[in-house]
Amino acid sequence: MIRSISSRAITCWFALLAISNPQLIFTQESPPQESPPQGNPAQIQEPPITDSDRDHWSFQPIVAPLVPTTKATTWANSPIDCFVLSRLEQAGLAPAPEADHGTLLRRLKLDLLGLPPTPDELAEFLQDCEHDTFAYEGWVEKWLSSPDFGQQQAQPWLDLTRFAETDGFEHDKVRNEAWRYRDWVISAFNQDIPYDHFIALQLHGDLTGTDDDRIATMFCLAGADMPDINDQDLRRHDRLNELTSTIGAALLGLQMHCAQCHDHKYDPISQGDFYRLRGVFESSIPELKRDQPFNLFAGNDSGIEPRLYYRGDLRSPGPSVVAAFPRIGIPRDSSAICDTQRPRESFSKWLFAEENPLVARVIVNRVWMLHFGRGLFENASDMGVVPGGPSHPELLDWLADFLRKQQWSLKALHREIVLSATYRQASRQQTNDRQWPTRLDKDPKNELYSRFPRRRLDGEVIRDSLLSVAGLLNNEAIGESVMPPLPKELTGTLLKGQWPTSQREADHYRRSIFIFARRNLRYPLFDVFDRPDAGASCPQRNRSTTATQSLQMLNSELSNRCAAALCQRVTEACVEGDLLTASGWINRLFVTALARPATDEEISLLEPFFDNQNLRHAACLAILNSNEFLTVD
Repeated sequence: MIRSISSRAITCWFALLAISNPQLIFTQESPPQESPPQGNPAQIQEPPITDSDRDHWSFQPIVAPLVPTTKATTWANSPIDCFVLSRLEQAGLAPAPEADHGTLLRRLKLDLLGLPPTPDELAEFLQDCEHDTFAYEGWVEKWLSSPDFGQQQAQPWLDLTRFAETDGFEHDKVRNEAWRYRDWVISAFNQDIPYDHFIALQLHGDLTGTDDDRIATMFCLAGADMPDINDQDLRRHDRLNELTSTIGAALLGLQMHCAQCHDHKYDPISQGDFYRLRGVFESSIPELKRDQPFNLFAGNDSGIEPRLYYRGDLRSPGPSVVAAFPRIGIPRDSSAICDTQRPRESFSKWLFAEENPLVARVIVNRVWMLHFGRGLFENASDMGVVPGGPSHPELLDWLADFLRKQQWSLKALHREIVLSATYRQASRQQTNDRQWPTRLDKDPKNELYSRFPRRRLDGEVIRDSLLSVAGLLNNEAIGESVMPPLPKELTGTLLKGQWPTSQREADHYRRSIFIFARRNLRYPLFDVFDRPDAGASCPQRNRSTTATQSLQMLNSELSNRCAAALCQRVTEACVEGDLLTASGWINRLFVTALARPATDEEISLLEPFFDNQNLRHAACLAILNSNEFLTVD
């Protein structure tokens, strides 16, 4: 039986075939041509940028929208809330009530620091709320200033920059001191380095002459590599193409990777645009030597002429190009020109120019996604034609304008979001909340933010939460990566020296951000909970539900070690407080693990577990495997 195949699928298949054998196939958009040894920019044939192209929402200038007036006047804490409430009222909905204090505290700390609150923090917060209307704001400031903030915020950025400490491919060789880039990112978030400077250092920090700034440019070098390949020119070609694609997606929200072979099928990005952007970095990448690391010159003097390659094939060089910014990102009346003497610095400056709306929209959407599980537009690295527009375009532009006015302070953006009433909504039906069924009916996918969107924690946060509630977490910050023990059934399959377990036991309990990041071997808990493989820039992780997740959480040595330590910790706290009764023990378990007291029904259910030590361990393990523990509520 012959199945129908979409034209887009056929196009993608032909494009892949053309890359592997460019002499075999030609499309109408990429006719067969001779590849001249020399050329000039005028020889590139590409479609013009039309008014229709420029009318797309992502290329429109950022203009601060007027904050809408709403019927309800007491709910909003921020202009964010006015934009959300306006849409809710248009749909005949009211926002959900505020979450209870314990839920809100747990949500806030997991989002900002990647850790659950301790029983003492919960007790202090509840007491603060009784006496101070603004207690929540104080805790926001406290945790924004915590060194744990950078450790939580760094991982999504490392996903985006395809960070790992090995090359990947067959040999997966270790990159010495790659961990320094991870520590630099953590420090940058903790110091609240303005986003424009944060990006500038990662694009051309090597030109300033300081060691710290040079470390930042590992952003450009983080992709997978094959140093032992015979054809070093091909290695350089592929790495430059990968870097250009990453820059386009991560910073500009433009999917440029297909334009290395042909003009983009939908978006106004030509093959010439791709190679001109690649030219920004081309002069900084020297000729490569076998088994030597991919690196940057501290300058722009490689002497290699940027050029276009037909169908992306190194064997088919086309006209030379001049380093330039993507045409669609330059307004018609703009005089923006890339300084070819200092192209990376020039490009960095253009990224944050007032006339460039792309970077601000992309980053505020990423931060919004960190707190709500999804962005205001669907694909956080694609603002093109296919994914569709933002759900709240005025809110998106208000946030972009806000970030600019805050001198690109990401902490200011986080603060504005978590202080909003939108963020503080309940995710479950509250007592006397009669509108809940209506919200589910009229806003089934929560696209209007009629309630807080529950979401599963990432694998790193799950591990850190396990260690934290068990009292085992080692909070030592920065330094070389560690390798906790792996299951025997896994270590038996590894090559010698692939995962030498850290000798110091305390290192086994370091925060997850400090676990060695090997491309070809992800830590098992991270693997089953959808950590990307660092083969490409990852704007948003999948959130799968699989049997192996439950098996890992129930049977792993880590889970059982944490359950045993949690059991002992709860028992000791009850003895100290003279509360070692079944109800007292169960209640303390829930407060420690879930930041709330147990209900009467839960106490009744778990009371039979109290009199037997093995059953207590089982009760703790069950709580650590509960949906509530694994979820931001």
